Formats: sequence, C-alpha cells, structure tokens
Amino acid sequence: MKSALQPLKYAFLGMGFALLAGCAAQPAGDTIDAPGFFMGLFHGFFALISLIGSIILPVYVYAVPNSGFWYDAGFLLGFALSLLTIVLALLPRIGGYFS
Repeated sequence: MKSALQPLKYAFLGMGFALLAGCAAQPAGDTIDAPGFFMGLFHGFFALISLIGSIILPVYVYAVPNSGFWYDAGFLLGFALSLLTIVLALLPRIGGYFS
C-alpha cells in the first residue's frame, strides 16, 4: 500500500537536488576572450557531433566560461538549426514531400 507521504518524499528529494545544482560554480565569464553569440551558434550547430566525439576524445559540447545570454541564445539557435537540417535532409528519404 502506498503511503500518502510518498509524493512528498520525492518532492523534497527533487528540491535537494535543485539546491545542490544551484551551488555549482562557474568561472567568471567577463573575460575578453569569452565566446559570444557566433561561437555559440557554431558550438550549437555541431553539438551532436561534439557529444559523440566526447565519448572518446576530450571534447566539450558547451564552452565555459562564456559571455552569458548571447552565447546561450546562439547555442540554442545553432542546435535548432542542426536539428532542422537533419530533418530536412532525411525528409525525402523517409517519403516526405516539401509542399
């Protein structure tokens, strides 16, 4: 029989993990050479290849430290463009049509 406190236990466990993740430190990103929007775009576009390469090589998918919001925006846009490129490349092969 399930206890009424079971969901509450998982909620507290999740809050504990969130608290620990909030304590993670990142080096300061206000350096002159911190990657910005265009490097984020590049890193995002090749993120899947970097993820596969990181299994056997010391390759990182995400640059730390970075310039903050603009790097993140470029990374997300680049990742979205890479997924869109893959879908558009595979669409004719799986029988889809451009209309």
